[in-house]
Amino acid sequence: MFRLALRTLRFRKGGFAASFIALFFGAAIVMACGGLMETGIRDAVPPQRLVNAPLVVASSQSFLERARVDASLTAKIAKVPGVAKAVPDVTFPVSPLRNGAPASEVEGHAWTSAELTPYALKDGTAPTGDSTVVLDEAVAAETGKGVGDTLDVAVGGKKQAFRVTGIASAASDDRSAFFSDADATRLHGKSGKVDAIAVLPSDGVSVADLQERLTAVIADSKLAVLTGDDRGRAEADGAVGSGDDLIALSAVFGGLAVMVAMFVVAGTLGLSVQQRHREMALLRAIGSTPGQLRRMILGETIVVAVLATALAYPLNRVLGEWLLEQLATAGVTSQAIVFRQGWIPIAAGVGISLLSATVAAFVAGRGAALTRPTEALAEASLQVKWFSWVRLTFALICLAGGTALSIVTALVMSGPVAASTAGPTAMLWASGLALLSPGITRVIIAVLRWPVRAVTGLSGYLAVMNSDARRVRVAGAITPVMLATGLATALIYLQTTSAGGGSSFADDLTADAAITSQTGGVPLDVVSRIKGREGVGAVSALVDSTVIFRSGEDADDSATALGVNGDGVQGTLGINPTSGTFADLTGTTVALTTERADRMRHALGDSVQLKMGDGANVDAKLVALYEGSGEETLLLPADLVAKHTTTGLASQILVGAADGTSEASLVGALQGLISSDQDLRVGDRASLISSGGGGGGEQTGAWVNYLLVGMILAYTVISLVNTLVIATGERRREFALQRLIGATHGQILRMVGVEAVLIALGGIILGALVSAMTLIPFAYAVYDSPWPSGPLWIYLAVIGGASGLTLLSTVLSTTYVLRTPPVEAAATIS
Repeated sequence: MFRLALRTLRFRKGGFAASFIALFFGAAIVMACGGLMETGIRDAVPPQRLVNAPLVVASSQSFLERARVDASLTAKIAKVPGVAKAVPDVTFPVSPLRNGAPASEVEGHAWTSAELTPYALKDGTAPTGDSTVVLDEAVAAETGKGVGDTLDVAVGGKKQAFRVTGIASAASDDRSAFFSDADATRLHGKSGKVDAIAVLPSDGVSVADLQERLTAVIADSKLAVLTGDDRGRAEADGAVGSGDDLIALSAVFGGLAVMVAMFVVAGTLGLSVQQRHREMALLRAIGSTPGQLRRMILGETIVVAVLATALAYPLNRVLGEWLLEQLATAGVTSQAIVFRQGWIPIAAGVGISLLSATVAAFVAGRGAALTRPTEALAEASLQVKWFSWVRLTFALICLAGGTALSIVTALVMSGPVAASTAGPTAMLWASGLALLSPGITRVIIAVLRWPVRAVTGLSGYLAVMNSDARRVRVAGAITPVMLATGLATALIYLQTTSAGGGSSFADDLTADAAITSQTGGVPLDVVSRIKGREGVGAVSALVDSTVIFRSGEDADDSATALGVNGDGVQGTLGINPTSGTFADLTGTTVALTTERADRMRHALGDSVQLKMGDGANVDAKLVALYEGSGEETLLLPADLVAKHTTTGLASQILVGAADGTSEASLVGALQGLISSDQDLRVGDRASLISSGGGGGGEQTGAWVNYLLVGMILAYTVISLVNTLVIATGERRREFALQRLIGATHGQILRMVGVEAVLIALGGIILGALVSAMTLIPFAYAVYDSPWPSGPLWIYLAVIGGASGLTLLSTVLSTTYVLRTPPVEAAATIS
């Protein structure tokens, strides 16, 4: 039977091509997700600039901000036996200015660390004096500067001039500028701290032995001696532990992809086998056993699946690397992490693809194989049996699970975290409805029967009769429409609703203008420069970071830390204290939302134990409480937060106008006050609100979600087109008989057009049920409303696109089928 299976592939190219496409993309997506998960697990960050140092002492922990090392440790390490040299390394952002405008950002270092790459002078001399710099070849070419020229750079939000003393070259792709040790220490701005200490071993000393000695000497749990690929973590901010987010994301996305792939493959193969019932009936009539038919169908499927997964293998790596690049660009993971994919995700992807194809083929061929020959011949052109207790059991399990998750989402979960249960809810409801779709399709056709007939006349009458008689196969076409519309609506509006629930921060802003920088941050002293000036009513810096609670019920929970100037909060952020006063936000103090304080049982005057973005422990006095849009935000003094950030700069300075001062007048006055700082810009209130009030976390998360949802939907659309083309192609003989009794091409096209509308409407109705059972509970969880947030045009675009694809696929495939002469088509077996 396996040889027969191979021969049948030659005569069933259309159906097997559709199955091949579904299996090909499914295998590629699953293997790519497996590669992303392995990448997150390995968390490999190969060194670039520190490649010449076999050992690096740096922070061993994962922090949002760069955690630094005491500079005094350098001398201690240098005395360890086997250490030839210990080189301190500092890194800080530098923006060269060209024609007064910032060029792309580069990294600044001390010249003593140039040997760690190594960089070699190609021209000129080392930067030994004040205000001198050595540029690498790429930076020199971009700025057009050579030895002896003066280069203006923006460092720490301020413009400074340096004389170029040399040009250096290196094999590394890093873009660097090297300063004298004194200048590098000053520009780094972290007195007594360095970013890492590179260690060069003496000749004949093994790296492993020296690592053990250094580890014993350090005796600090926050530091580690890094070797191999781990050295790259000392170069890249946030690289340590950034793979954790990648693991979680790839697991969720991969799980969703697997479920969709199972649906798509099962649906496509099932429909492909269903159209061969006449062939199966003839084989049964001439003596073929059910086992032989199952083996034939299984053999055909395995051949297609093996070929599809084999060709998907080279694509999956390209897809995985592209996804990692997009996620890194969006800030989800470190850009320093490299894609790693071993044999395990490949084997898993192949196994899942082959398993889904095998299960689909077994289920699809079971009915035809077990039907008696005489019954099969009678039913060959019309399938009416679909119900089984196994099918009903799984459907009820899925619907019960979806209902339970809907209740949990609405009543137990809160805020955007409710998406963790809302997403699986959509898949469970889609699964349950898909299993029951033939029965539901009968109800839908009965409901739409009279409206369709009234509007479309004879074409509608024939379309309804055909759909009712072929409801099992119509249900197979409705299912991908339901998946496309239901998943698209649910997943997209989950994101817009989540963003809408957290948008009140930008809406509550009362600032009339904001000062931002083109070079990464605004110095905090800008606040004192503009405070009290004519037209300025209130001013506050905004320093973004993250803190972790060290004690109490919220221990190990993270929260967004906003560094502000207490006396300017109410006039810029629009937040009012319910107790205490923001004016007391100075030194080591904190303001919490009332919800957070109540849960942690904190009152004014209590000490709140925090771990700052760079890992430093701080005990802050609680001086104010306020009603916040969410408990995940707390207020701290701007200088306190800045001290524990990588750059020490504010993301922006918010300014409120004084009474009687217009917004335009304020913006003009601010532009005059900062005119000497070429990298600073002033924006009005409209630009402030459109930017979300600082911080792009929501936009980043939305972008990533839309990317992943888009991939799933693209795959679902492929299934939709495949299913409709197959379903139309199997009706070749039916159309031929209609033409032989006098039907015209136009009449047949109008009939299938109405059928396509019925399929689209059925899929949209079921998709609306899936999305409603997902979004209504989620909307309640986010902001106590039954209506999801987001523009209506998104839903209209989704259902419009699904309807258009359904109609276009059906009409075009019918037009192609009608090209065959009716006598020839009527003579075909199926």
